[in-house]
Amino acid sequence: MEQKNSGTRYEDHIIEQVSAANDIVEIISQYIPLKRAGRNLKACCPFHQEKSPSFMVQPEKQMFHCFGCGAGGDVFSFLMRHENMTFPEALKFLADRAHIALPERSSHRDDGGQKEKLYEVCQVAADIYHELLFKETGAAAHAYLAQRKITNETLREFKLGWAPMEWRALFDRMILKKYPETLLKQAALIQQSPKGNYYDTFRGRLIFPILNLQNKVIAFGGRLIADEEGPKYLNSPETPIFSKRRELFGLNLAKKHIDREWPNLILVEGYMDFLALYQHGFKNAVATLGTALGEDHVRLMRRFVEEVIVVYDGDKAGEAAALRGLEILLEGGMQVKLVSLPKGEDPDDFLNKRGNGAFAVLLKNAKDFFDYKLQALLVRYPRQDALGLSKISREMFETFLKVKNTVMLSEYLKRLARALQVDENSLRTEFSHLNQKAGIPKDRLQEVVSTPEVVKPPPEELLLLVLMAEVPPFCDRACEELRDSDLKMPVSRQLFEYLRQMSNQGKKCSLSGLLIRIQDVQYREQLVAVMASLDETAEREQILEDCIGKIKRGRAIGRLEELRRLILAAENEQDEDKIRAATQDYQELLKQFREAKKDE
Repeated sequence: MEQKNSGTRYEDHIIEQVSAANDIVEIISQYIPLKRAGRNLKACCPFHQEKSPSFMVQPEKQMFHCFGCGAGGDVFSFLMRHENMTFPEALKFLADRAHIALPERSSHRDDGGQKEKLYEVCQVAADIYHELLFKETGAAAHAYLAQRKITNETLREFKLGWAPMEWRALFDRMILKKYPETLLKQAALIQQSPKGNYYDTFRGRLIFPILNLQNKVIAFGGRLIADEEGPKYLNSPETPIFSKRRELFGLNLAKKHIDREWPNLILVEGYMDFLALYQHGFKNAVATLGTALGEDHVRLMRRFVEEVIVVYDGDKAGEAAALRGLEILLEGGMQVKLVSLPKGEDPDDFLNKRGNGAFAVLLKNAKDFFDYKLQALLVRYPRQDALGLSKISREMFETFLKVKNTVMLSEYLKRLARALQVDENSLRTEFSHLNQKAGIPKDRLQEVVSTPEVVKPPPEELLLLVLMAEVPPFCDRACEELRDSDLKMPVSRQLFEYLRQMSNQGKKCSLSGLLIRIQDVQYREQLVAVMASLDETAEREQILEDCIGKIKRGRAIGRLEELRRLILAAENEQDEDKIRAATQDYQELLKQFREAKKDE
């Protein structure tokens, strides 16, 4: 529901159909145990740490609300928050679960279901590769996995496979299953020679199926296990369903294993390192897909965490990759820590030699980017002479330029001055010069990190909207007495107008239909909190009257202030007619306002 624009491409009746087909109690109980509490169900909140349950699910309203942290919403909201899905992803997930076919979204060109065909053909190919791993032809691959201490349980969970050293092992099997060459080529499962002959993309390689966040196979990675010609690793090229720049291996699983007390992802470089971490219990790991870390990867990770622990090989290439990665992560606004492995070891080696406990200590003692890069530079350049100090400070400054938080930036400059034993003001002056060369405003170091004031919606507006949504006659009554412009919050005005239109069409608003229109998370959760706390036995009609009365008084006060400004402007212009008209309106409205106050 954060993605209003993408979510509302679907018609309301589709959203309502999917919502109605998925009971919120069934969905939430798949993630946390619910216990009956009268008409509702309760549990310890999955979104914050607590000992006493304050998370409530209301089956009648098909909504959840936590009275501890304020999280709340409908079945879509729960999946979006718990699984870090966008609204379209949550809608698709629930539609698939209920066997409801979603129409093509209006903003997307109809591809005739081509992407679904590509997903299908990739899944079938993964099944074939996996089957071949357990046949005689896959014996060498099986032996290699055993040597690398990958268990059968792990290889089955990740559906690892084997591509025999044959030109058309996969192609022939796919043709027998009636898949056309054009589709296999589009999925990059086969290639075509200059003479027009088709052959398998992957041959003589251990196969790693690559899945997207919806657990669909979209591509493959292949690793040579013998002294064959070709690159050690080979990944599928770009296809309509796969982009290396936008995918991370294992993220579909890692998102489920992020620690809520210490939310982070462990970033490694290769498939085998990832499998070693996962198999040893470090399941919040992801790996890049044979390409350098990029901005799209960072944006993808930021959907789930704000901190990344980078773990690369303990050699010069690994150090260089780690330093490149931290620049990209910092520029994307993420917090970065780095793990230094012993020289010559990769995560796979380290875990198999030293075990889980030793690796957990490494993670706990992971260095932030400042310490990691400074240590690397101190090894590279002599601190004893001026040229060495200049090179160290200049390279640190280049990283500092990526830091978004000016409070952190100021602290890093202090730490650098202490580490190099140089004057802090001199460093700040030099960094300011570098800022100007990079086109950054001079006052960057003097910026104050401020938090914008959060404007809370008036309680009477939230109550009014809840009552209008739940009781159709109340909607008619509110629309007779009020206009959308009477409400203070823009979101409130939009919802009021939506409810008015629904009432005019004789339709009842669903909770999902209402929430999908709210992009502001805080507003949405405050509205849900009002829904959750509104007692069924409450005098709702009286509450409605009170809300209407308070909003009308607010309208009158606003009009009085407007008339005061008009009178002042007319006096400055010495326009007697305007003064007389505005004063008359002011006095009449003031009289009505005072009489209304007496009647309360």
